[in-house]
Amino acid sequence: MLKKVIYASIGIAAMALGAVGTVVPGLPATPFFLLALLCFTKSSEKLNCWFRGTGLYAKYVKEYEYDRSMTRKQKLIIQAAAGLMMFISFLLIGNMAVRLLLIAAFILHNYVFIFVIKTRQAGRTETTTKG
Repeated sequence: MLKKVIYASIGIAAMALGAVGTVVPGLPATPFFLLALLCFTKSSEKLNCWFRGTGLYAKYVKEYEYDRSMTRKQKLIIQAAAGLMMFISFLLIGNMAVRLLLIAAFILHNYVFIFVIKTRQAGRTETTTKG
């Protein structure tokens, strides 16, 4: 029970950050919405169904969930925003261990976006990919 409450709380916080990210440049929305989807799936069928019915899910998550791919533009926006935030953190933090952790996170982040997440053509939708 406590686990579900924690997942629901993290999901709500992630959704709120994602919603802010839709209007604030430099804060990517999609990763927060993906986290919200994961948390809602693990916490509550009601929250999961509700989130899947929102326009935010349809716009930012639905196609990624369908075929685990993003457009080149989506990938570049997320990579640039995350890279900028990691770079600023690197400059502001003097602790060498944390700096090394940021470098590792930056490398892992870019590896995933370049080699793991597929790139789909812009404008391709779920209905056209089913054949």
